[in-house]
Amino acid sequence: MTEERQKAIWAIYVWCRRTDELVDGPNADYMNSGVLERWEERLHDIFDGRRPYDMLDAALSDTVFNFPLDIKVCSSLLLYQKVLDAIEDNDYDNLTKRAYVGRTKKLLMLPLA
Repeated sequence: MTEERQKAIWAIYVWCRRTDELVDGPNADYMNSGVLERWEERLHDIFDGRRPYDMLDAALSDTVFNFPLDIKVCSSLLLYQKVLDAIEDNDYDNLTKRAYVGRTKKLLMLPLA
């Protein structure tokens, strides 16, 4: 695997991990719909070629520029969280949630294969 592909896979992993930490990490209790909306805006900025917010966003921006990633796959992870938030009783299986994050990472890495 080329170094460029290795860096791209790392950037995708980091974005997915950061997203997961945002909604399921130690500060998740402080997360609200506004935080998730701002995170989604950052994602759109990356795919629209706008200036990255930080170095980790820059890594994903570089990956988006060099590989045919689809924003819909990234957005599906955020949409999934919004759906979970909309469920009033929040009675969902955490294992299922984590499995979904893993599938999203795999889908994002397909263009790099």
